[in-house]
Amino acid sequence: MSPSTDTSKRQKYLPVPLALLCLTKELPVDVYWCLYPGADPVLLRGQNIEIDDDEFPKLLEGGVETVYIPRDQGEVFQQHLQENVRSILNNHDVPIAQRMAFLNSTGRTMLQEVFRSDNLDKTLESVSVLSEHMTSLISQDEIVAGELFDVLQHDYHTYTHSYNVASYAMLLAQEMGFRDEAELRRISMGGLLHDLGKLRIPNQILTKKERLTEAEWQTIQRHPTDGFVALAERAELTFDQLMMVYQHHEKLDGSGYPVGIDGDEIHVLARICSVVDIFEALTSNRPYRNPNSTKEALEILDKMAPTKLDGDMVKCWKALMQK
Repeated sequence: MSPSTDTSKRQKYLPVPLALLCLTKELPVDVYWCLYPGADPVLLRGQNIEIDDDEFPKLLEGGVETVYIPRDQGEVFQQHLQENVRSILNNHDVPIAQRMAFLNSTGRTMLQEVFRSDNLDKTLESVSVLSEHMTSLISQDEIVAGELFDVLQHDYHTYTHSYNVASYAMLLAQEMGFRDEAELRRISMGGLLHDLGKLRIPNQILTKKERLTEAEWQTIQRHPTDGFVALAERAELTFDQLMMVYQHHEKLDGSGYPVGIDGDEIHVLARICSVVDIFEALTSNRPYRNPNSTKEALEILDKMAPTKLDGDMVKCWKALMQK
């Protein structure tokens, strides 16, 4: 593909995983595809035209993984997906892995939009809706941690990390005996919000490849406090959720931040969040390093338990990931 073609495509079209469209019957947007690598996108299916059940699956089988929608129709497309989330997630004719992948794609987009909006009311409203969807799907018994890991994205963006941590936290909490659906929903919402304070950190610090200066590291260490302060007066959040935000970087031996508390002073949900937060960070692509393998990440968690991380939780998470 020539540079000019690539630039034109980025400006005019949004890439969309074709697997995502396999779950929808009719689309209020135009769908384009490339007949061969480097080709300009051509119209595949016009908006609001009924799609045959096997049309997109056949393209997938033929090796087409990505299609494109006009950038100016992006907002309509996201609204369409969000309006159909519930029916898609409850469609048991669709394999659970496809539904997980669909929720991952939709959820990450929702978080990206509201995190960029810098509107706390809108953020909490969207996070509440997303946590409800996550709970309805991830609390099902057939969810396997390894399968969930495979369908998640693993990049450095705060919205991706937050979605993944929330998903993992729910799974670990279930394995630790949390079964009440309302409680699991609160845990997922706490996970989605745990890094809210990072939205105040300049992007050049979050994506810096070189070693952080002392001042930059102090800025990073403020994010649990910044998130807590932003959320502390919100009546819709519980104490448990606030502790996931405030304490997820604390360590059992007192070596964590922002306060350096230890042992039982760290809330149980913050300890759950801490284990999966570290695992997610280790296994994701970062600007300053390549991801660790699952095996490597679990070995690192092992070394941190039980002095820094809850030993039972680490053992439980290892068992989940090794199923």
